[in-house]
Amino acid sequence: MLINQKFKKHLKYASSRFSHWIAKFSVLIGIFAVIPLQNYLSCLALICIVLAIFALAFIIPLVGSYILKEFRISTIGKSTVTLKFDDLLEQDCFVITTNLNFDVEPDEKYISSLSLLAKFVKMYYPNDISLLKQEIQKQLSVPKNRQIKPRDYGTTVRIDKESKIIYLMAFTDRNKNDQPEDFYITSIREFFKTIANENHGRVVSVPLFGSNNNLSNSGFMSKSMALESLLTMIHVFEIENQRSELKFQIVVLPEDRAEIIDTVAKYAR
Repeated sequence: MLINQKFKKHLKYASSRFSHWIAKFSVLIGIFAVIPLQNYLSCLALICIVLAIFALAFIIPLVGSYILKEFRISTIGKSTVTLKFDDLLEQDCFVITTNLNFDVEPDEKYISSLSLLAKFVKMYYPNDISLLKQEIQKQLSVPKNRQIKPRDYGTTVRIDKESKIIYLMAFTDRNKNDQPEDFYITSIREFFKTIANENHGRVVSVPLFGSNNNLSNSGFMSKSMALESLLTMIHVFEIENQRSELKFQIVVLPEDRAEIIDTVAKYAR
């Protein structure tokens, strides 16, 4: 049953891209209409060719929904947005969410050992997490041996590590019950403003904020909803900041492809 549901999502993607591929094949169909192929091919052969073109217009996007690694996403402004199925931590410039206190210790007290932040710490600071803590305190102008007081939602700390740029973003509260209803909107809006003013020229890779592959356990019910919400926030940013642009790459784990591929269909260029 689960396999059928996943396949239906891929079919939905292929159906949505059918007209796009028919338009690409329209030149070929036009050639058939102009050139007197009936002098060289039987009527049945011509019908088979036309049917094959229509079939390919569906088969190509269907196969693509399984194998394509990157999709271009439509925006209403100047922003450049793509969606990529890959590991976020392997990108050159990426975002990791944490809480307002910028906790990074995956000790199950505030940070889950299964969170994306925990994976980041394990990969980039396997032997000395204190170096990361010191860098955060430095960026936030917090004296040594002082605790970091809660910052505003969307506050970011930039970490330069091994030729990579990592942004730690304050996204949740230590106590999820203390989070305001609009914490997602506030965090993302502030983060977008920060990134739009950066001048390093790199594409910023972001996770599906509010889904299970990042810190928050108080987020959306599905990754599809997380994706739609993120794309909506990008559109809102473009309306509010028409002279600014974002260069984003939304990175989703390959195993989550089937869950969101039909949503990708709504926004793919």
